[in-house]
Amino acid sequence: MPASLLRVVLLWMLASSVYCGDTQSTFFEELKTHIVINTSRVVATLDETFLCATLDWWPSSKCNYGSCPWGHAGLLNLDLGNPLLERTLAGLAPFTIRIGGTLQDLVVYNVGDHISTEPCLPFVYNASALFSYTGGCLPMEKWDAMNELFKKTGVSVAFGLNALYGRSKSSDYNVVGPWNPSNAANFIRYTHDRAYPVTAWQLGNELLGAGIGKVVAPDLYAADVLKLRNVVDEIYQGDTTKPVIVAPDSFYDVGSKEIPKFLKSSGPNVVDVVTRHIYNLGAGVTETNELIGRVLSRVYADNEAAKYKSMQSVLQEYPQTTAWVGEAGGAYNSGHHQVSDAFIFAFWYLDQLGMASRYNNQAFCRQSFIGGHYGLVDANFNPNPDYYGALLWRQFMGRGVLVVDVINGTNDVRAYAHCQKDKKGGLTLLVLNYSNTTKHNLDVSLLGFSTPTELHNYRKLLADEECEAASCHKNTEDSSGSLRLEYHMSPANGMITSQTVLLNGQPLQITPTGQLPTLSPISVDSSSPISLDPLTYAYVVIPNAHAPACLVD
Repeated sequence: MPASLLRVVLLWMLASSVYCGDTQSTFFEELKTHIVINTSRVVATLDETFLCATLDWWPSSKCNYGSCPWGHAGLLNLDLGNPLLERTLAGLAPFTIRIGGTLQDLVVYNVGDHISTEPCLPFVYNASALFSYTGGCLPMEKWDAMNELFKKTGVSVAFGLNALYGRSKSSDYNVVGPWNPSNAANFIRYTHDRAYPVTAWQLGNELLGAGIGKVVAPDLYAADVLKLRNVVDEIYQGDTTKPVIVAPDSFYDVGSKEIPKFLKSSGPNVVDVVTRHIYNLGAGVTETNELIGRVLSRVYADNEAAKYKSMQSVLQEYPQTTAWVGEAGGAYNSGHHQVSDAFIFAFWYLDQLGMASRYNNQAFCRQSFIGGHYGLVDANFNPNPDYYGALLWRQFMGRGVLVVDVINGTNDVRAYAHCQKDKKGGLTLLVLNYSNTTKHNLDVSLLGFSTPTELHNYRKLLADEECEAASCHKNTEDSSGSLRLEYHMSPANGMITSQTVLLNGQPLQITPTGQLPTLSPISVDSSSPISLDPLTYAYVVIPNAHAPACLVD
């Protein structure tokens, strides 16, 4: 194990013992940390439906490492009439559901010619078959019921189509021959004619580059996507808006050539959105302590940040194309119970949301909304801790993304700031404390820097030990008599593997009548520091920030 990772694991083990008792333990070190938010301009403007999660096709027979965590969470088995499903979806609206996953490239749609030529068969486990399953069919009655739910809850849909339909598959890893779009075209027309809320059509899942079962060459994939583009353009011809075309929903590493080759082969005005998947923490079977160490590791976060930056560099040559994170579960093969469904995973998930928005990704799709050990909600539709982190993001993180600089001698604190949702001039700050031993007292400066030199000079000023707060912190907000709203999130009983989260010390739970709980802040004088306990995070809303970049629509 690398020394840096070993240190993180050892720190987590210490945190486990500390958090068995009082989370406000008096022997925590305290450190003053400066956070500088550049309020002069936004560096990215997000779509309203940036928040996204997946619904997958896995049947109840899907198992990993002796655990079978999918139950009735798969699309064909999901209880669409459950009132808690409706409420949890509606709570995140406007919200995107990405329908897809490994088995999407086996699914046929029981519409058009398929009805008379082939039976509509369920998935059947077969260890020797592609993706270990045969069958897979979507009845239109099920599709109708899904869309009734989506319309009722304000959900937009990004639908992943079967890219292997009707094509030859060689005996090795490669796919040969063209994609047959006939079944997809019938399905798209059926969807269009009923005005279902599909705003994106995707083609294929993890078929480009490091595929999981089969690989399609970039030039062949580009030809397939052009067919999809033509189908969508024809069916939606004359409509005011039409869905975007999304591909390749594959993995991406810095310097890899498959996505650039695919985009070059596609040509202009074909691919609207390039998507990649993120499972950077490794397999769900990874031992608990080590996996938590990876969640808290700056190394893993920095490696992923490099991929975000690299993808933006690739897309500079294709200005008509934007980036999404199309599927992100952190730990592949269904996640890890009491890590990816627990409080600690906010330090991966919210950090990824922050990075994705900072690097101008227009959607981030969490794997999953329900299913596996990484759902935003559990098998009974009760919210897991990350659901509430997403809910606070939805309520307070607006479309405009600001640059944040954290200035101290450690890498413990990560911070992201957006214009406040639905409040001109306001802003919201998300801060996460990755230390298990240090309480950070955060001084926040809201400043407008027109040049990098100005920021550099300000950093030097803050580093001066003789610098007095009165002369060093020139906030643009009028803080006299002004209040900010703080939402501090911590684990129940101080256990970072807990599946119950506390908001300002109170547990968040579904009410006896089946409603989502009220998210109540504490009001704090804006001139005082933000106190962030070890291994906790907070959303801090500053309505009276008067941020220049947030005063415009």
